[in-house]
Formats: sequence, structure tokens, C-alpha cells
Amino acid sequence: MEINTSLLSTVAECDSALDILNAEKTRLQRRLRNLGEALESRSATTVEVGEGITSVQAVIAGYEAALQVMTDDKARRDMELKIAREEAKLIALQNRQASYNVVSVLEDQVDHSQLEAQVPVLDDAIGKVELQKTSF
Repeated sequence: MEINTSLLSTVAECDSALDILNAEKTRLQRRLRNLGEALESRSATTVEVGEGITSVQAVIAGYEAALQVMTDDKARRDMELKIAREEAKLIALQNRQASYNVVSVLEDQVDHSQLEAQVPVLDDAIGKVELQKTSF
């Protein structure tokens, strides 16, 4: 849609429009910055959670293999306790993975791209209003 600045008929209207557009641009830039930082963090956490799950699953498999060959009752109970602790870690990581996964990273990337596309539109509108203002 074409921005029609001819609707602005006074310098005061132009100033008011510029105030609104500049405030919107500032807000948009802040959102972009915050979302960019969150996206970096979410991406890193997604990788960490995935690696953590793989690591804990390997530890559990190792403990379960060791448990199969143990004969001492106390050592077996200790190993079963270690397995239970690792399984609790695994559940916590899997719950965390629900929030930190590649789909959520993709959603944030789309949001960021949409916000980035708005900046040139605002810049164009600001330029047109400033040009209209000079015509009075």
C-alpha cells in the first residue's frame, strides 16, 4: 500500500506523525534487539538440551549394563539409585525440550524476519512525512 502523505496539511500534523512514527520505529528496534538476543539464547539452549538428553541416555545405558553384571546387593542398590537420579535428569531435560526445540527456534526466526521487514516501511514513511513537511 502506498503511503499518502498528502493527507497531512500542516507542519503540526507532520510533527505529530513524525513523533508517532519515530516512537514506533524505536519500539520496533527494541523488539528486534530483544528477539535477536532471545533467538541466540534459544538456539544455544536447544542444542545444549539435545546434547544433554543424549548424554544422560548414554549414562543410563551404561549404568543399566553395569547393573546386569553386579552381584553385591549394596552395590546393586547404589547403582539403582544412580539410575533413578539419571532418569529424573532425563525427564527434566525432556520437559525442558518442550520449550527449547527447533520448531520454537524457527518460529522466533520467522517473527524476527517479519519485524525486520517493517523497518524499511517505517523509514520510508518517515522520509515521506519529512518531505511533506518541507513543502509548507
